Amino acid sequence: MELFHSPQEYLFNLYTTSPGEARRMWKMKIKEKWKNKCAYCESTENLTIDHVIPQSRGGSDFIGNVICCCEQCNKSKSHQDWEDWFSKQEFFTIDRKNAIIDWTQFSQKKELYRYKPRRNNAS
Repeated sequence: MELFHSPQEYLFNLYTTSPGEARRMWKMKIKEKWKNKCAYCESTENLTIDHVIPQSRGGSDFIGNVICCCEQCNKSKSHQDWEDWFSKQEFFTIDRKNAIIDWTQFSQKKELYRYKPRRNNAS
């Protein structure tokens, strides 16, 4: 059995029944924390999860590196630095920029969830 870092991680895994369900719940919780709005433009349509620091640039799946994002912003940002990209958008606001910074900094101080597939070893 794998050891987890906190009781919350054990509870998270108890609530999940499959890797697909675990990933769905993980994404749902992130979206809920962002009030089901894109962190960049505040759209509520076609929400996805965006890596603040893209995985192609070494970004992780830790919750502090992922935010709720609409498909349009996610595709537009692509692999760019989020601050450079966001500051050039017509919907840019300093409040939303600060919210993203607060999210990433707060999450770095806490040991929050990271998506990790669950392996069922029961035979």
